[in-house]
Amino acid sequence: MHPVEGTDGPRPATPDELVGIADIRAWLGVATARAYVVSRFRDFPAPWYASEDGRVRLWRRTDVEAWLDANRPGWRDEA
Repeated sequence: MHPVEGTDGPRPATPDELVGIADIRAWLGVATARAYVVSRFRDFPAPWYASEDGRVRLWRRTDVEAWLDANRPGWRDEA
């Protein structure tokens, strides 16, 4: 498992710390296909986990929220 930085040092991520493409799609207010495109932007956070076939990708919630704050102002009001 990939570690998530915490106050007690690296630890495995818990499910509530991770988000998938459905969460990203909902926060952006776009179709799933567009969310996949956005998730591949160079400045978008790297996935915390990606399956070998690339069909499953999970991101740290805090990383995605920070990216949205910087790149999609007002997203929290819309979500």
